[in-house]
Amino acid sequence: MSRRDLTDLPGAGDQRDPVEEFFARERADVRDLQAGHDHWEGIVREARRPARRSWLPYAAAAAVAAVVAAGAWAGLVHRTDDRTSPATASSQRSVETVTRTVTTTPTPLPSTSSLPAQATTPTPAVSTATGPLPVAQSFGLVSMTNAGGNVLYALGSATCPGGKPCTQVVTSRDDGRTWVALSTFTTLTTPAAGSTPTGAHQLVGIRFASPDVGYVFGSTTLRTLDGGRSWQPVDVDRRVVLSLETDGDWVWMATARSCTASDTSTRTGCTDLQPLTGKAGDTSTTPVRANGTPTSALAAWITMDGHDAYLNTSLSDPARPDVARPGPLVRLSGPAGALGAVDGCDGGMWASGAAAARGTLVGLCPTKGKPADEWSVVTSTDRGMTWTATPSPGLGRPTAPGTWLTATDADHLVAVTGGAPSSTSGTPAPTALLASSDGGRTWGDTGPGRGGAPVWAGAAGGSLVYAVEGGLAYWQSTDAGQHFARVPMRR
Repeated sequence: MSRRDLTDLPGAGDQRDPVEEFFARERADVRDLQAGHDHWEGIVREARRPARRSWLPYAAAAAVAAVVAAGAWAGLVHRTDDRTSPATASSQRSVETVTRTVTTTPTPLPSTSSLPAQATTPTPAVSTATGPLPVAQSFGLVSMTNAGGNVLYALGSATCPGGKPCTQVVTSRDDGRTWVALSTFTTLTTPAAGSTPTGAHQLVGIRFASPDVGYVFGSTTLRTLDGGRSWQPVDVDRRVVLSLETDGDWVWMATARSCTASDTSTRTGCTDLQPLTGKAGDTSTTPVRANGTPTSALAAWITMDGHDAYLNTSLSDPARPDVARPGPLVRLSGPAGALGAVDGCDGGMWASGAAAARGTLVGLCPTKGKPADEWSVVTSTDRGMTWTATPSPGLGRPTAPGTWLTATDADHLVAVTGGAPSSTSGTPAPTALLASSDGGRTWGDTGPGRGGAPVWAGAAGGSLVYAVEGGLAYWQSTDAGQHFARVPMRR
């Protein structure tokens, strides 16, 4: 049918149907667009084109227009097109910190039991920017995450008006080239990177499952469904969330009933450890029952390998109260439970999924026979079924709080000595940023060496690695940690 007013049709007269008239106008305005993922942006642009006609004068037609518009918006919000995985889209530099995969492959819900209904925690006071605002000069970077599509988020400490400490969420929509302030939590504070939340009203990390769905966590845990513009409490059974990771579909948390700032004499740390999981975006969680999970620890954190989730724990060593030792590596997804001992290791291990090699886990354990003197690098290329241990004297002696390890693949590793998460009070241990290209046999100091020592590093697909030291910048490597460049968050 050609585009013309329905009153021009033969016999129309006063028998015009405003609903039919509306649809006739709509059909006439339709422009054919080729379908397919590569044309999605074009389709979105067409959907946003303004109408090129006068306002419909009929109430019935206006009501139909409202229904059609609502349906079109729902289609945009709830579309199920493929999402790019930050772990695999290295060509797009789509990077997360420890969280790496965003896929549409469903993951079976692990064996869980529901938590009893809990009273919700009031949402902390938060102010959101009404327009692009620069990152605060007082911003101190603590945690980063990549949401896919070159969208990055970061959490850090800040100073609010009146000199009061607060917490700020900032974002970049161009893969870190420019950053703007997004939300400020005026009643929450943020300790240093790598810290365990040992006080009330603290945030220690940020993770996003998609550009819209994300979390901030600590002694308070909140989630957003609109890209950080608004935040709501998450039911975690009134527990402290030490770590949170996601594969884009499910969220996994390491939680404790409470944590205290320990010292070398008490070493109490966190009590009543309990992993939790939930569907990304939901406000409820369920506990994961995994045999071998320690009941208490100095610190605990989640690592992801694709859809597989693992729990790392840092335990006190009765023989060496000044040193933290690795606990058993506990698988949380699929057949949940602690993995067995590894030949060549003295005790447990800390492991991380290799960002660019699905199914590969790389970790550290004290070397068997000399646990006080040497680390060994442990590697599995079959999702933790079998392991090999390689002595790694270049990492130095195991000391408190421990060494943080991340990997792009089984050969290319980056370590932060003294960088393992800790609940120990006092001055943080000095750190160094080391890199290996031969699976941990040899190491070289590739740390930036300017403006402080990094306290955390994360591989994120391809050869991309980030390092965090706090302040208004982070460090980025595009060659698996061999060289780093400083990236300012405020220009």
